Amino acid sequence: MVADICLPLLGPTALIKSWLRHAGLLLPLAAWGLSTQLGQITPYMDCRQNVSWTAVACGILIVVAIAGVAVSRGGWQGLGKTGRFVVDAGFLVALAFILALALQGAATMVLDPCQR
Repeated sequence: MVADICLPLLGPTALIKSWLRHAGLLLPLAAWGLSTQLGQITPYMDCRQNVSWTAVACGILIVVAIAGVAVSRGGWQGLGKTGRFVVDAGFLVALAFILALALQGAATMVLDPCQR
């Protein structure tokens, strides 16, 4: 049974390429989740220190999400229809999460954190 497994599928290069294809779906989702959690914690620090750490964190996470999309879109050459669908679906889902991150970042710049 083990002899039937194709060895190039188990190599580190194939695994890295597979994970990079899914980065467009995974990184924006993780960035949005982390931003949501930090959005509950950092306004208290913003109010105490008069520095907008929430907006800074949101900006960094937007860059991470866009980098995940760029990496994912860059590795679609040579894929079949299913692989291309996963990359394209990840791109569309990532755009929704990037929009949510941008709206959350805009809200942190407009609203005063000390108004709670």
